[in-house]
Amino acid sequence: MKTASLWAALVLCAPTIATAQMGRIDDRTEYAVLQGTGSIGDRHAPLVAIVLWRGDDKWPDGSEAQRRYADSVYRYARRDAEDRGWSFFGSGYAYGLRSEDRRQLSVEGHTFEIGRTDSALVVMVSIPAFGLPRVVTTARIAADVVPDAFWPRTWRSGDTTFFVNPQYPRDMEMLRQALKTSTVVRDFLR
Repeated sequence: MKTASLWAALVLCAPTIATAQMGRIDDRTEYAVLQGTGSIGDRHAPLVAIVLWRGDDKWPDGSEAQRRYADSVYRYARRDAEDRGWSFFGSGYAYGLRSEDRRQLSVEGHTFEIGRTDSALVVMVSIPAFGLPRVVTTARIAADVVPDAFWPRTWRSGDTTFFVNPQYPRDMEMLRQALKTSTVVRDFLR
């Protein structure tokens, strides 16, 4: 199964997924962008965290055994989220949990405070060869550094609501440029 279809299958079948905008920045990097509360009208809620998972260019594809393992991790993580009353986002390869009050984020066994501030947490997960421990580092970027044009947009025409979620190269470039405002994140993305 191809990575995109595996990612979609694991993400779309989950009814308790956190509100996170997810995708790929490039062949090596998956991302999840988390917003706080407080959207007004068509204005997006504030950025509170971005999680980046980065490995070699084949890390999310894996062998059949790795896909079975990822499916097992996915099921465990989803159950853990349900048991804790937290929301789940991601897949068995790359996932996180968010507290019900949206003030804490858990990634790779590390819990982070993500309360509303003027900066957003960036959690970076380095993914080595299969089976080796992952390395988690953090940085902060300005909460308003991601341009408004990046965020999902909705509008109504008559009785139809339209929704556009950023996935185009232009949108990913906006996100990359925002992330590179931190030298720590810029080095991670090299």
